[in-house]
Amino acid sequence: MDNTWLRGHVSIITGGSAGIGRATAEQLVQAGATVAIVGRDRDRLQQTADSLQATVRGCTVMTWAADIGQAADMTQMADQILARYGRIDSLIAAAGILRPSGGVVRTLQQMSVREWDEVVDTNLKGVFLSNRAVLPAMIRQGSGQIINISSTSGRRGYAFDAAYCASKFGTIGLSEALAEEVRDAGVRVQVLLPGAIATPIWQQNGPIPRPENLVSVEEVARLILYLVMLPPDTVCLETTIEPLRSQSRPSWMQAIRGSA
Repeated sequence: MDNTWLRGHVSIITGGSAGIGRATAEQLVQAGATVAIVGRDRDRLQQTADSLQATVRGCTVMTWAADIGQAADMTQMADQILARYGRIDSLIAAAGILRPSGGVVRTLQQMSVREWDEVVDTNLKGVFLSNRAVLPAMIRQGSGQIINISSTSGRRGYAFDAAYCASKFGTIGLSEALAEEVRDAGVRVQVLLPGAIATPIWQQNGPIPRPENLVSVEEVARLILYLVMLPPDTVCLETTIEPLRSQSRPSWMQAIRGSA
């Protein structure tokens, strides 16, 4: 890839140390962008940055350890990145969890408020706070783009994943509303709905039937790069990426569903 296409472009990627976020960071630095990867685990972020810099010589990768569910963390993140680089051109909101710490499968009736909050704070509140944090810079610039990662679970609910589905439905609604608010300011907001993707989230559901049918994170990242590089006067408001061949849920989940 021509590493000058995005030269001077500054991108923030939440959830940038793993999965779709990490793969997207690699695509963007290969295209010449300066990337700030954001997550909770400082050591994992640094390992990712070191790996990217070893793979793409001369690339610029900044790490920022933060809790995306905390307003002060997101405000400070945006302020520091803006102070260092002078602009923020894109935000890829890719941080997300399927279930709370431990990954215990629960019905809605069994779920505690703490477990609900952990998922929604990361997947939806984190999108709200990160989006809000970068908007002042983008509006001042008269340009910028936000790509929020939702899920096909944001269009269809699945048993045992009520909090996750609710957060992903909410991400779509937030993105559509914000897109209307800021389009006249030159800021575009797009939402991406991945389906069955080869990420740790899918592995939490146990053995995957036909894993060869899953979409790779690299394929998702290439689509995100395409969305970032769209002409400034165009927008793909909502984009879905999923396997061509159907991918059923793990057999144990179907068995639980049948006995519930």
